Amino acid sequence: MRYCESPFFFHRRRTREIFIGDPAQGGVIVGGNHPVVMQSMITCDTMDTAASVQQTLDLVAVGCQIVRITAPTVKDAANLEHIVAELRRRGCYVPIVADIHFKPEAAMEAVKWVEVVRVNPGNYADKKKFAVKEYTDTEYAAELNRLEEAFTPLVLECKRLKRAMRIGTNHGSLSDRIMNRYGDSPLGMVESALEFAHICRKHDFHNFKFSMKSSNPKVMIECYRLLVSRLEQEGADWNYPIHLGVTEAGEGEDGRIKSAIGIGSLLCDGLGDTIRVSLTEDSPHEIPVCRDLLALIPKLANSSVKLPVTEFPFDPFHF
Repeated sequence: MRYCESPFFFHRRRTREIFIGDPAQGGVIVGGNHPVVMQSMITCDTMDTAASVQQTLDLVAVGCQIVRITAPTVKDAANLEHIVAELRRRGCYVPIVADIHFKPEAAMEAVKWVEVVRVNPGNYADKKKFAVKEYTDTEYAAELNRLEEAFTPLVLECKRLKRAMRIGTNHGSLSDRIMNRYGDSPLGMVESALEFAHICRKHDFHNFKFSMKSSNPKVMIECYRLLVSRLEQEGADWNYPIHLGVTEAGEGEDGRIKSAIGIGSLLCDGLGDTIRVSLTEDSPHEIPVCRDLLALIPKLANSSVKLPVTEFPFDPFHF
């Protein structure tokens, strides 16, 4: 499984550039030779416009470059219009990500107002019936056709409005179709994401990135490495950016160590174009940890000595 240039020398994976908003108006370019971008998420009710705006401003004040806001319903997604409008009125142009799970109609509303829409392939168009069933190839193909029919409108709207997308699979929230063929496994997570990516590419939409989230750093590391290996097999033009994160890492020292192990290991592999440290603390506390992790990259890149793996210049207990 080839996921990095060498286990001994740091070499950052070269990815294509994707555009998160307009760089001339506070947007960012992700991938290519651009620095890894720090991201976080607000924690208040999306319907509370004032709190959502204030938490976003608090994140930007400590250096957050992309802010994610959950939009579980069409009503929440519609309120993103007011949140974004107030942020822009205050001179804040940080890109906003709408976090979508179960409702395609919420995604279709959110895409009107935000720079990025995040979809979870495990539950965007699939109902989890937990039915024990063995899919035949014909049945599986029929399910993929149904998935494409549900997902294509969002792809076309992202393309039309010049939005970005994050295809973000979560360990433990895979569809029945994937679970029955691949199990609740890193392979299942990767295959689920690739199904959505193939639909994007079919419509010549390439402004997207991947994420493979898990609360278990070992699972998370395996997922990302497998994903990158599969992208290499698909072809040179599958060099899409990667978002790194350990889901619900926790708080205090435990949360920081789990994040350092998961995210730090992959940064050492040269992977990652955006990162989020997911702590069960106030969101602004996440950004200093992101910054400390990213501070290691120049040290890795400037290391000209071949090191045994046990001496690799990364100390997860630095935090």
